[in-house]
Amino acid sequence: MKKLFFLFGIILFAQPIFAQSKTVTGTIISTTDGLSLPGVSVLIEGTSKSTTTDLDGKFSITANENETLVFSFVGFASKKIKITANMTTINLKMTEETNALSEVVVLGSTVRATRKELGNAVTSLKGEDLVKAQPGGLSTALQGKIAGAQVSQNSGDPAGGFSIKLRGTSSILGSSDPLYVIDGVVLNNATTNVTNLNVTTGNSNMQIGQNRSADINPNDIQSVEVLNGGAAAAIYGSRAANGVVLITTKKGVAGETRYTFSTSVTSNQIRKKLDMNMSDKQFVSTSPALFPIQGNPASPTTVTVLGRNLETRTTNVQRHDYQDDIFTTGVGTDTYFSLQGGDEKTKYFASLGYLVNEGIIKNTDFKRAGAKVRLKHDFNSKLSATVGLNYINSSSNEKPDGNVFWSPINAINITNNTYDINQRDVNGNLLAVDPNRVNPLSIIETFKIKQNTDRIISDLQLNYTPFKNFNADLIFGIDNYNQRGNVFIPRYPYVVNPAYYNDGYVSEATNRVVQFNNDLNLRYLWNINDKWKATTYGGYNVQTYRDNFAAVEGRNLKPFIETINAFNTLIPGSPSSSQSKYNLWGYYLQETVGYKDKLYLTVAGRQDASTIFSSANRSQFYPKASVSYVFSDEPFMQNIHDAVSSVRFRASWGKSGSLTAIKPYARFTNYSTGTLLGNSAFTIEGFKQGNLDLRPEQSVTYEIGGDFGFIKDRLNLSFSYYNADIDDLLLPVQLAASEGATNTIKNIGQMNNKGFEINLKYDLIKKENLHLDVFVNYSSNRNKVTGLPQTRFKLDSNLAGAPVFVEMDKPIGIFYGTYFARNSDGSLLLTPSGYPQTEKGDVNTGAPQRDASGQPTGTILNKQIGNPNPDYIIAFGANLNYKKFGLSVLFDGVQGVDVFDADYRTRQGVGSGKIVTQELNGELPRGYIWSVYNVEEFRVVDGSYLKLREVSLNYSFGKLNKFFDDLTVTASGRNLISWDNFTSFDPETNSGGQSSVARYNFGTVPIPSSYSLAVKVQF
Repeated sequence: MKKLFFLFGIILFAQPIFAQSKTVTGTIISTTDGLSLPGVSVLIEGTSKSTTTDLDGKFSITANENETLVFSFVGFASKKIKITANMTTINLKMTEETNALSEVVVLGSTVRATRKELGNAVTSLKGEDLVKAQPGGLSTALQGKIAGAQVSQNSGDPAGGFSIKLRGTSSILGSSDPLYVIDGVVLNNATTNVTNLNVTTGNSNMQIGQNRSADINPNDIQSVEVLNGGAAAAIYGSRAANGVVLITTKKGVAGETRYTFSTSVTSNQIRKKLDMNMSDKQFVSTSPALFPIQGNPASPTTVTVLGRNLETRTTNVQRHDYQDDIFTTGVGTDTYFSLQGGDEKTKYFASLGYLVNEGIIKNTDFKRAGAKVRLKHDFNSKLSATVGLNYINSSSNEKPDGNVFWSPINAINITNNTYDINQRDVNGNLLAVDPNRVNPLSIIETFKIKQNTDRIISDLQLNYTPFKNFNADLIFGIDNYNQRGNVFIPRYPYVVNPAYYNDGYVSEATNRVVQFNNDLNLRYLWNINDKWKATTYGGYNVQTYRDNFAAVEGRNLKPFIETINAFNTLIPGSPSSSQSKYNLWGYYLQETVGYKDKLYLTVAGRQDASTIFSSANRSQFYPKASVSYVFSDEPFMQNIHDAVSSVRFRASWGKSGSLTAIKPYARFTNYSTGTLLGNSAFTIEGFKQGNLDLRPEQSVTYEIGGDFGFIKDRLNLSFSYYNADIDDLLLPVQLAASEGATNTIKNIGQMNNKGFEINLKYDLIKKENLHLDVFVNYSSNRNKVTGLPQTRFKLDSNLAGAPVFVEMDKPIGIFYGTYFARNSDGSLLLTPSGYPQTEKGDVNTGAPQRDASGQPTGTILNKQIGNPNPDYIIAFGANLNYKKFGLSVLFDGVQGVDVFDADYRTRQGVGSGKIVTQELNGELPRGYIWSVYNVEEFRVVDGSYLKLREVSLNYSFGKLNKFFDDLTVTASGRNLISWDNFTSFDPETNSGGQSSVARYNFGTVPIPSSYSLAVKVQF
């Protein structure tokens, strides 16, 4: 480490003694239509010093004589021009139908390489493609655009969370989300619950709440590179174990100041309403709650079904569709203004953005205001500095989003729809509904749940090029935010279950996070001769993390007070607070050797460490190797170059680890204070015993693949196959009570992920005024637990009752529970009275048993009843441009995935579900619902879907006058149609939130359909 600092010091203060610099300017246009090309990358070869063309295709860059400028732009052939003594102007025409392998891609904050040098798959996305359909947030913008990525919107609440998995589940206790890096700053994308403290989690793996990707404005993004596998292992080390999302924001360009203003209005609507029981009758019952399955005394009008007496008589009722009372049409606006410009020395970019998005649940919204500044100054031809500052304030008005019976969705799920929930007493107070239940309108009208976040993301970068082909980049990044949540639930004016806080509830929680990273990247390009070249990378990364969490909860409220001071009684365990601190550091060395610009071999090694683990286990070495071979550059391929324009084969192998899979103090035994016989005492927190010998999880991955271009690269195909073996998997383990604790964490698991990814894009029509391309990406991942100390164990105890298990030789997080007895042909084995029933048999062997009459006998059996991991993920669409019109369509979906739908079962139990109608009308025998109600297989449903994710239609008026360079009007829609067989609102949402393994539906807000109209002006 000291040597690296010493080397950097020598480089930084070396005197410039080499060739004189000059300013080179020019204009880049397309050979196809003669129009200027904005956004063309102009890079000084062998350095990271670059610029981009402005809206008129103009550029300006300071370079030395004999240096080479590399011009690259997606969809166009790259060009290189060597600077001569008298050259100050370069006006260049770029030709379309580029060889995609020459495209420059981002591998790190200041590290770039051509695609053909890489042994791994990299997905590149342009900023303008992310915002076509007014996504509002970064994660929304990425949906359907990355092969191998499952991007899920876990809640339709405007403040709800997202999760992204690249190549399946990689950890159980840790996150499977990738690393996010924006302009060199390592982002914290954690999910911290500050508004749902009263959700009892037990040992659940659920992660509910808003994750911090919501703070990123997609309008600020220039490009995104997604590295699915170990391609960034050397640069980012253990932090890149789950892949990397590299975000580059817009920056200043030399020339006159250019302005962009855009505004949009969005309408959010419920995409699908449930088909409710609207029958005008119900069964007579001694209790209005759970009326179809409520037991009654035996009488001549009852039937006995599985030990319960059920009334067959009916009475007339009037039913209501509560969906009309809680759902609304939300309206949103997104306003954005930016400016960019500069001169040869200093370039600047600044923007302001303000988003307001109302939810489809009444009285919910999300607001985000942001201001961003980015400056770059060239001190001379060798030293430049870049400073970025991004301030974001976000706020939300929320309602409980699932996992409690007093969320808006669950309130209507647990209430028999025979009540008029709009009725009020003479004082205007809402009346009671089902005994002890919450009137859904009480939640909509009186619950006040607010969240506010202040965030600053800032970076300082120094780039030094002391001599040709060598550059050093030093990065300081900080991500700092304060998150605060306040909840007020007033006393109810009617009788409510005390568990629902009948006497009122208040809470206040704050979460303060500071994350700092310091990176040094050194790069040297050695052109050995006309055949061989070598590129050496080296550097280090240091990251520190600090958070402070504090919360207070109370009930039994005083009148007229809505702040935290309102409570008379503290909730047990409150107040609470916690602090987390850890450091990560590592250093790396990587060497890439190229032969004839067609064969590349890369080897790298990295040493990483984390204070989360003990000093004996915290330091780990991660090697990597890859090879890339441009087969189409062989002489014998030239005869078929027009048909097969590019062929590349690639392979890589690497080792990585998860140094943050557990919390900083998880290896210790933590204690809580309490009282015993009136005296102060200490108890083991959560009855969890520490383990000082915990080690980081280890993953060894290999990948093979290829990239092919046909018909002058109009048809491009890429594929990848990968295999990842994860060892030392950290798992929760149950202990015997005699050990003084009931659970601990151990390195006892092994897991495997394998699969393949396919990307296909075809420029079907490519003419001067007409361009049509179609695309598809497909991926399939197979996860399997390959090592456990026992056959299976329950992983997750959640409020929905979803039986989430880990089982040897099965995918992670399977549903394991009771199931229906069936005949040999797969049909349901009914009781003599004609009802479905639970399977029984020998619990030791798991084999079903039958008595003399052919009915199940023995003990109730359990087996795998569902798999929440999809068989495959697919996305496809098309982009059409005709003169000034543009049309884009995107479909995406997952297939072969199971969801534990607790809501579906609950609706039948209370009487509002559709099956109830069939039982009331005699289409199903009386007691059918009761016969299936407690069979867990009944709640496992098909969660597969295919969605019309995005549609965008735009018209560009072009240059209107000397002042307005362009005016574009766009009409778009998101989540418009879903083809699925899901039994509740939306198969994509997940009440387990951002959990790596838990997937179930329990009162979560569905994802709305959104329709937007946007205007964008450039001047």
